[in-house]
Amino acid sequence: MKPSSFKIITAVLILVIGLVGWVTLFGDKGWLAYRHLVQTKVEMQEKITALETENHQMAHEIYRLKHDKDYLERVVRQQLDMGKPNELVFKFKSHR
Repeated sequence: MKPSSFKIITAVLILVIGLVGWVTLFGDKGWLAYRHLVQTKVEMQEKITALETENHQMAHEIYRLKHDKDYLERVVRQQLDMGKPNELVFKFKSHR
């Protein structure tokens, strides 16, 4: 092998290795894209957990509203400013 052809082969191999490394790190399916997907998955799992918790709380609230008359009365009185017969309800303006 001539020294000049050895240099050409070495240069081509270095170029190919560099290109493969570039694609591996920065390509559409490279390591950086993979890290981004992992982070997105973690964020989505956290959102799912939060939504499942909220869903459970809402289901519990619905159950109580359907089956607990005292709780239903309390909620209605608070949200609609209603009172019992012969009861006065005072409303105060907020200074916010």
